Amino acid sequence: MSQKSNKNRRAESTSSDVEVGVSEVLSGQSQTLSAADVEAIVERAVKAAVKVVMEELRKKMQDMDDYIRHLEARIDSLESKAAPSLDVSDLNQKIDAVACENRRYAVAANEAEQYGRRNNIRIKGLPVKKDEDCRQVVTEFIRSKLNVRISDSDIEIAHVIPNRAPATGRSQSQQHSRERKDVIFTRFQERAVRDKVIRQRKLLKDTAFTIVEDLTSLNLEVINRLKNTPEVDKTWSWNGHIYALLRNGNKIKMKPFQTIANCEQVIAS
Repeated sequence: MSQKSNKNRRAESTSSDVEVGVSEVLSGQSQTLSAADVEAIVERAVKAAVKVVMEELRKKMQDMDDYIRHLEARIDSLESKAAPSLDVSDLNQKIDAVACENRRYAVAANEAEQYGRRNNIRIKGLPVKKDEDCRQVVTEFIRSKLNVRISDSDIEIAHVIPNRAPATGRSQSQQHSRERKDVIFTRFQERAVRDKVIRQRKLLKDTAFTIVEDLTSLNLEVINRLKNTPEVDKTWSWNGHIYALLRNGNKIKMKPFQTIANCEQVIAS
């Protein structure tokens, strides 16, 4: 009964959080809204909703982890008794079921987090001096190297994610080489502009620069696992989805916790 009331209170809290997020967005708005105003309201409301959903998923995943540990402790206790007629298969099945459910929640949380990064990219190999405006450097780079016409206002955020490797004892040339390994995180105001930039990254082939999507940690693990798989010839991402071209010519779309054998095959158009 208490679990049901807890779920009700959590649902009421979730609804309240979203309503508060929306009311904050709407507060101070005039009765007449432009298309840009409506788009901004929807964007902020979606962000508030995604944040609430991710928090609920994290809580659910934590509950699942606690339950798995509880079941594992029960198995250890039963096995330690060494009863000849003891059958722990039921507990093992429960653990497998809970682990499967936990993975489903992890995938859902990962998709929600990746959705929140849909306007982002990461640029590698582009140096930014200490006194330079990072947004301006990125804007000029996109215009000159990718032939994409963007305005200064198209980029919402641009900042360097520094290489954490210590710089002590390095020569000036070594320090410059280290700086070129820094990554520039960039968020665009609109996803359409980001997609134009992503499509033009092919022009950077055989250069010192690369552009990648801003992937979650879980999606990065998927890509790294595919790169280390002998059957895989090439890997890439698009809109947060992970793809791979196998050496046998098949194209696949892979999600976290999947194997190549059970992932979705993509039919080439």
